[in-house]
Amino acid sequence: MKKNNEQLGPLELAVMQVLWTTKKPLEVKEVVTHLEGTRAYTTVMTTLSRLHKKGYLDQEKDGRSYIYTPRVTRKSVLNRMLSHIAAYLFNGDMGQMVPQILGIEKKELTEEERKLVRKLTGTIKDFDDK
Repeated sequence: MKKNNEQLGPLELAVMQVLWTTKKPLEVKEVVTHLEGTRAYTTVMTTLSRLHKKGYLDQEKDGRSYIYTPRVTRKSVLNRMLSHIAAYLFNGDMGQMVPQILGIEKKELTEEERKLVRKLTGTIKDFDDK
């Protein structure tokens, strides 16, 4: 996957969620069927093509149509999104972000919980997007 800082939009995330959940290659029409609400076939096709160009999906010719498979895991996308949020809202400090997400004050944490937060933030910060 090419490295970029571009975040996924709501429809792109919904499409990725369909592909992660079904755990099998899907054609455009199958993705449309799985998406909640009404999405135009051409909109979903454009979104799949964009995700492929961004490096999030593999695209393979199957007869007259293409099938799509995720190239990245849900975890790697989540980690990238959390890292992006931390960078922009918390100056890259995951140790500030995690308590905020959990809705707790840093001062409320025990020393053991602080260690766990440091461990978790290090894991998120150092993820490998292979």
